[in-house]
Amino acid sequence: MVEASKFLFERACSSCDCSTLIHPWTQKCSDATFSMLFNCIKGSYKFYAMVYIIQILMKGKKLTRKEMIEQFKLYLKSGIFGLTVGSSFVTLNCIFRKLFFSQFSYYTTVLLPCTISGLAVYFEPPHRRILVSNLFTNLVFEYGIRTAQFKGWLRLSAGRETLLFMLGSALFFYLMRLDRDNVKRTPLFWFFTPPRVSKEEGKPVEGIHGRSEACPHKGPCMNYIAKGAAQLFSVGLLMTCVRTILPRILTPKKALKSLKFSHLKLGIFFGGYIGLYRLIVCLLCRSTGKDSALHALPAGFVAGAAFRASPSLPIALAPVTSSLQIIISWAYQRGMIPAQWPLVELLYCVCQGILFHARVMHEDVCPRYIVNLMHTVTTNKADEIQSAFIKKIVAFGN
Repeated sequence: MVEASKFLFERACSSCDCSTLIHPWTQKCSDATFSMLFNCIKGSYKFYAMVYIIQILMKGKKLTRKEMIEQFKLYLKSGIFGLTVGSSFVTLNCIFRKLFFSQFSYYTTVLLPCTISGLAVYFEPPHRRILVSNLFTNLVFEYGIRTAQFKGWLRLSAGRETLLFMLGSALFFYLMRLDRDNVKRTPLFWFFTPPRVSKEEGKPVEGIHGRSEACPHKGPCMNYIAKGAAQLFSVGLLMTCVRTILPRILTPKKALKSLKFSHLKLGIFFGGYIGLYRLIVCLLCRSTGKDSALHALPAGFVAGAAFRASPSLPIALAPVTSSLQIIISWAYQRGMIPAQWPLVELLYCVCQGILFHARVMHEDVCPRYIVNLMHTVTTNKADEIQSAFIKKIVAFGN
C-alpha cells in the first residue's frame, strides 16, 4: 500500500478537481453531497445496529420495555451523528477547496474538515460523548503504536501486549472500585463493573467454600465466581457468533460451517478474565477478613493473563485510556478542570480528524476499526475516495 506523504500528496494532488479526489463517482459537487448523504443514512444505521447489539450483549441481562425504548432513542441519535460525520466529508472538502486558492493541501483536505465534522458528536447525549471520546482516544494511541512499529521504532509481541493489559487492568479495576463511591460515577463501557468495596468485616476464613462476611457479593464464593465466568464466556461467544454469522445470514449452512474452535477464544478470554478477578478478590477478602479497593490491584493483574487467549492491541490499550478517563472525570469533579470547558467534545474532534486523516493517507497503520467504520458508514464510498488518492499518487510516481 502506498503511503501518502505530505510531499507526494501536495505534488500529485494539490491541483486536482473535486471529482478526481473527493467524489470520483460523479462530476458535480451537489450530486456527490446527496449521494453521500443517502449512503451514510443506510451505512450509519447499519453500523450502529451492530454496536447496540454488542452493548446489550455486554450488559448480560434482559432489558425492560422502558430500557428498550431508551436504547432505540439513543440508536436514532447515534445514527444521526454517524451520517452527519460521514456525509459532511464531501461537502466540507469541496467548500475548503474553494476557500484555499482552489487547491488541496495535505492538512486541509482530510484532517481539517474531519476535525470540524466531529462537532456532530453533540447529537449524542453527554454520557455517550464520553464513551466515544474514550474509544477514539484509545484508537489514536493504537495508531501511534502502529506507526512506531511500522517505522521500526517499537516491537510489540503478544506477550508484551498481555503484560500491558495486565498492568492496565490492575490500575483500572482499582480506580473503578474507588469510583463506585462517587455520587457522579464515570460512564464506562467495559466487560464488567466490579462491586463497591464492602464495609463489612469478619474473621479470616480458609478455603473457598461458602462466603466470608467481608466478600462484596451475596451467596457462596464459588457460585459467584462460576456465574460470572459462565456469563461472560457466553457473551464472548455470542459476540463472535454475531460477527461471524450475521454477514452470512442469507446462507445459513455456510454461516454455521464457518464456525471454528478458534471462535471460542474471545469467550475464554472474557470468562477467564472475570473468573480470575473474582477468585483473587474473594481469596483476599477471606484471608484478611475485610475488603479493600487495593485488592483490585493483584486481582486485576492476575486476571489480565486471560488476555493471552485472544490478544488484541486495541483491547490491550483500553484499560489505560479508561483509567485516564476516570482521572479526568475526577479532575472535573474537583474543579481542577473548569466545568464549562468542552474538553470531551474537543478531544473527540481532534481524535476524529487524526484517525480519518490516517484512513486516507496512512492506511497501513490506521486502526482496522476506523477502516471498517468508514467502509460501513459510507457504504463503500470511503474506499472509493481513498483509492482515488492512491491512484493519483501512484500515477505521479510513475
